Amino acid sequence: MTKGITRRNFIKDSSKAGIAIAGVSSIPGLSSCSVFKSPADIVVVQGEDYFGNTLEALEMLGGIEKFVPKGSNVGLLINSDFENFGTYVNPDIAIAVVKELVKAGASEITCLQVVKDEYWKRSRHYEKFKDQINSLRQVETNTFPAEFNDKDFVIIDNIDRGKSLKETEVVKKWLECDVFVNLAISKHHMTTLLTGALKNIMGVSTRKANVTFHLGSGERNDPEYIAQCIADQNALRKTDLCIIDSTEFILDNGPSGPGTLEKLQKIVAGTDIVALDALTCTYLGYSHDEILTVVKAHEIGIGDMHFEKLNIIEQTI
Repeated sequence: MTKGITRRNFIKDSSKAGIAIAGVSSIPGLSSCSVFKSPADIVVVQGEDYFGNTLEALEMLGGIEKFVPKGSNVGLLINSDFENFGTYVNPDIAIAVVKELVKAGASEITCLQVVKDEYWKRSRHYEKFKDQINSLRQVETNTFPAEFNDKDFVIIDNIDRGKSLKETEVVKKWLECDVFVNLAISKHHMTTLLTGALKNIMGVSTRKANVTFHLGSGERNDPEYIAQCIADQNALRKTDLCIIDSTEFILDNGPSGPGTLEKLQKIVAGTDIVALDALTCTYLGYSHDEILTVVKAHEIGIGDMHFEKLNIIEQTI
């Protein structure tokens, strides 16, 4: 399929937009958001300070309090369980999000999939924020490959908008939390082409459920079937806030790598995970109609793949 938007052209165009907005935001007393009539749907912050730029992205969206009322029970899903650089969310980004969740007054923050200590320790901010990190709860039995247990997982056999996924096993806390925060990475995946936010939801599934995604059609790793299952599972619970790491990521040999590394230094944030994946897939050189997870999720109403219609604010710092 011919790519409708090349990565080179999109980056070139978005860089121009970023320069323009950065120029406006440099005016004393004027934030980048204040020059727009409506709030941002998606924000993109580019620069070397991934921790600080994550804080800036959240502020540009309206502040963490907009998404996390005081006393909220927060479920946090981080794509962290990989070893090669460019295959996991940079921990500077994750620590910035934890800092903001604590600041917002979340009563409980639970990692929906186990995040190992060595992941956090990769960040230069670990020592400063280790008390907040150590205060996080975890669904201890959700380590890959997770096995079902009645305490931590629930069987869902009725997915209203589901087309392919008739039954799945997911983490209870994902469905029960007041606020769900999805931290994803825009890396390559050998079957779905893009990992991103939509596919990240497989992180709340048991091994049995994920085997169904890969084998349920009768054909191993059927791209259409996997994409539909991913869309169907996302229909169970809305993502309330999503941040996608597009700072440094692999363009091939995903999801585990190692692969060709792209360094865009971009943090992308919003609430529409379909639009976010549709935008960030262009960073890998794809158009959104090539990413079946995006197409299928759009079709069942998870979000809007036509990100170009949304209010996107890009700032370079």
